[in-house]
Amino acid sequence: MPNVNKLFRRLSIRTKLVVAFCLFGSVPLAVVGGYGALHAYVLMNDAVRDRLKAGVVMKTEEIQRFLQSVREDVRFLSRLPTVRALAEAPVDASGERRRRAALVAEAFLSFSRARPAYYQIRYLDERGREVVRAEFDGRRHFLVGAEGLQDKRDRYYFVDGMATPPDIVYVSPMDLNIERGEIELPHKPVVRYAVALRSAGGEPRGIVIVNLYASRILGQVLALGQELGSVALATAAGDYLTPAPSQGGGARASASVLTDFPRALATAVLAGRAGTIVEPGLRGRIVAFAPIFARQDRAEFWVLTHAYRKTEVLASIWSFQLLVLGLGSGVLVLALVLGVIAARHFTRPIGAEAIAGGDFDHRVRVETNDELEDLGAHFTRMAERLDRRERELREAREQAERKALEAQALSRIGTEILALLSLPEILRLVADKARELLRADLAVLCLGAAGDGLRVGAVSGATDALRLGPGDLLPASACAKVTCPEAVCPATAFPSFPTHVAVALRSGERAVGNLCVAFAEPRPMSAEEQEFLAGLANLATIAIETARLHREVATLARLEERERIAQDLHDGIIQSIYAAGLGLEECVRLADETPEEAKARLAELIDALNVVIRDVRNYVVGLGPERLRESDLSRSLAELAHGLALNGLLDLDLSLDPRIEGALPPGRAGQLYHICREALTNAVKHAHASRVTLDARRENGTVRVTVQDDGVGFDAGHLRGAGQGLHNMRDRARRLHGDLSIESAPGRGTRITIAVPTADAAVPTEERA
Repeated sequence: MPNVNKLFRRLSIRTKLVVAFCLFGSVPLAVVGGYGALHAYVLMNDAVRDRLKAGVVMKTEEIQRFLQSVREDVRFLSRLPTVRALAEAPVDASGERRRRAALVAEAFLSFSRARPAYYQIRYLDERGREVVRAEFDGRRHFLVGAEGLQDKRDRYYFVDGMATPPDIVYVSPMDLNIERGEIELPHKPVVRYAVALRSAGGEPRGIVIVNLYASRILGQVLALGQELGSVALATAAGDYLTPAPSQGGGARASASVLTDFPRALATAVLAGRAGTIVEPGLRGRIVAFAPIFARQDRAEFWVLTHAYRKTEVLASIWSFQLLVLGLGSGVLVLALVLGVIAARHFTRPIGAEAIAGGDFDHRVRVETNDELEDLGAHFTRMAERLDRRERELREAREQAERKALEAQALSRIGTEILALLSLPEILRLVADKARELLRADLAVLCLGAAGDGLRVGAVSGATDALRLGPGDLLPASACAKVTCPEAVCPATAFPSFPTHVAVALRSGERAVGNLCVAFAEPRPMSAEEQEFLAGLANLATIAIETARLHREVATLARLEERERIAQDLHDGIIQSIYAAGLGLEECVRLADETPEEAKARLAELIDALNVVIRDVRNYVVGLGPERLRESDLSRSLAELAHGLALNGLLDLDLSLDPRIEGALPPGRAGQLYHICREALTNAVKHAHASRVTLDARRENGTVRVTVQDDGVGFDAGHLRGAGQGLHNMRDRARRLHGDLSIESAPGRGTRITIAVPTADAAVPTEERA
């Protein structure tokens, strides 16, 4: 709270009393009036927020129910027996397909008449061609003839709809309808709902798709705007689908929520939850919003907003504020007059210059038998306490200086410890500093030895009093002086030190040694000195444990390097040699049939073996495979898949998304390449497959690769005894912070999927390959 006395350079007590009377007269009225106005504004503000939120939520629920009925209609159409029969009809049976298509057309036309909100109802076969299309142009419902049916295989909604799992409704974004490559006029914003069809064997059989007039949704939204305020519908990305709400004051309407609101408020509006926000300032807006989920999985939504300006709320309380202002002015004038009269009666001078100058022995004597006399007594007590506090501060400063010297010494010791590499030198330094800073005659540092004993680690000072030197074993398993100060030190030749204090060196619950200091003259050790000695012991413990950890880290590094080379040899070299072996077997077969082709294959195998030799060199020094270093990831995967398919006489289905290039750093791309090579090699070696599929794509912040074959399969539920290859695949996926799944069953082939976060996704620090 600001100090009123510091607002001006100097005010007399008389002036302050006048100001106080004015404040005490006007402030209560201002507080009461301001509180009333603020409370009324808050209540009206809350009422508006609640009303807006209730209206928006009710409207979104109404639209949500309508969209749910659309999803149910699409599912209903996809389950019609006539539609299923048409989807199952053989491609070569054109007469039967036309008959079934006619039945579906009748069903679609009847359904279109019952649902005038649907612009089109269509069935597209698995190749994207329209087979049946019922249409409503706003006046009549009709079927489009064969000459009007189009090929939609290049449309995004057909591709996305075919990729949707069966019985899951695909919902497209709201956009303008396109007919024969041109945007249809007049503009018809539509939303498409589709369900993918599958045969009994799981083969794709096209989609049933419904085009919904977006005006049906937008009309319900704009109907809400007939009330006071402005209404808008926006996408999850923030783009307005309806005319943007006016910001008032002549400002132009924005095209996006992100520019219409501050970033923090726009983030709340687009968060996918219902709520209200209030813009700052008297000219701000009160906005209620709620999401409309167009899809069943709630992955995509629109946002309905209803805004109300604060000035409309404040308009009803202006008269009340004017009344409070008038009453306050009158009370201020009255308080000013009374303050001047009272100030002349109560003001009397009082001084405490001596105490302010530092003379705490001075006493203020005032005999007025009122509050001023009490004030003088308070000044006297304050001077006494200040004198006592000053003495305490001097003592605390001296103690702090001593602590600072000890902390500085410990810091120098720690710095020197970090700079030294030899453990004996570190221990000798600790012993020297303990003797010097504690002004002792002898310091001894003992270490735990193998076999649960002690040996002398370092000594400093009067070494002639010792019977053992550094490195000698003590005739004791533990130092008795740590627990009993009167015990005899086994390292000294005779009990010549009347004061001998020892502290233990502990790492957790384990004792690693002890540090002791001895004095030729009797003297007590203060708690601060014992604490300082314990700090030196902790530094010695850190040095001992650091040396031990350095040895363990070196051993672990050698083990990790051995495991890395083993994995690279198994996943890289062995698989490449196996592929070369398959190629040599093929050359044996071609040698008699087509010698020229055999020579060409041998030349390719020689190049492949040269790549293997370079890979061996790369793996030894920790580099990636040669093929991946010389080309990008998609090309390397394509060459790998084609080579194994050729050598293994397999049919290959290859699908590579060009967006995977640059999605992973080189080290992570090499790990993914090894996983794919192991999966493809297993399909050749163990699965006895005739067809293998490799699909790599970038989606949702990950690179997802799927390797699937039609081989013999295995029981994926019993992988405990899996071989080195599957173990390496799981280990590499763990390093990539990815998700590896293996799906297989005897006689049903195998599917291996690996999803790896991309370079721009939020993943932990990348590990080396």
